[in-house]
Amino acid sequence: MGLLIAAAITTALALTGFAILLGHADDRRAMTLAFLVTLPLSPLMVYLVRLPIDGLLRTSFGVSAGIVTIISLFYAPLTEEPAKWLAAAVPRVRLAIHKDPIFVALAAGLGFGVGEIWFLTYALINSPGYPDLPFWMFSGFAIERLEVCFLHGALLLPPFYALACGRSFLLGALAGMTGHFLLNFPIYLAATNTFSLGEKWKSLLSLWVLLFVLLGAIFALVLPRRPSRRVTEQP
Repeated sequence: MGLLIAAAITTALALTGFAILLGHADDRRAMTLAFLVTLPLSPLMVYLVRLPIDGLLRTSFGVSAGIVTIISLFYAPLTEEPAKWLAAAVPRVRLAIHKDPIFVALAAGLGFGVGEIWFLTYALINSPGYPDLPFWMFSGFAIERLEVCFLHGALLLPPFYALACGRSFLLGALAGMTGHFLLNFPIYLAATNTFSLGEKWKSLLSLWVLLFVLLGAIFALVLPRRPSRRVTEQP
């Protein structure tokens, strides 16, 4: 019950952030659509893509959990980022991206992050070693999930902003996936206890995620909210 309460509080805080975005949005309907489209994509991506890949790797090649962790460093950005791009397939959302890419990216990221909160909550509660603790004991979960809700949007900024500016969506997408890979890379280092840091890895991982949050916030604040669209000269 404690984790459910923590997840509910975390979701309420994320929705508060979404409400603030809506209050300053140019197109509230498009923002809401972006949020709703990405809301179920985290569990869908896991069940339809990630788990089948894990199963195939384990049964076909007999790979260990450690090897799967290494491979996941690549397929996490290769699956989660394209899943979030699906929001741009909605015509009204795509039109809003051209006008307000930063806010739409953050809204889509929040939707994906909130869906991920409840998917992880369900998975943890149904895991054998789930500790039924008071909700305040899950403060680390709440803080991490709120950070990730923002980071999902921040990693959408490069492709959405490139689309708004008339530049290469592919290059922006590669930038977002590269950022996702760099965000996850220390998880592999911690899993293999690189440099023999032991428990110190937990603090380092928290600081690493916080660094990405700060960089994402700076990126969102520095970029002009109304991008100048590149116009190709006609011969």
